[in-house]
Amino acid sequence: MEDIEDMMIEEDFEDIDGEDEEKLAEIYRLSNRLFKLLENLKSHELREATALMIIRELVEEDKLLLGLASKMLQDIAYGFEEDESYVS
Repeated sequence: MEDIEDMMIEEDFEDIDGEDEEKLAEIYRLSNRLFKLLENLKSHELREATALMIIRELVEEDKLLLGLASKMLQDIAYGFEEDESYVS
């Protein structure tokens, strides 16, 4: 979750209009709440199923987003995100 916060701080939002900025802030607040609820699920199986369901809902039919999510998951699985010299 800290990664999302770090990205939001590092990003340059000059080209985002006020309405989109408000929407982005609301999405960020809701996602924080959602992830806290997800972490509090006692069943590991439910947590996994819910996380996969969220990913599926976010990706839907967007092939580009599917590719990016797949690459990100591969990087996480192989531990590349910890290597600062690695460029995805």
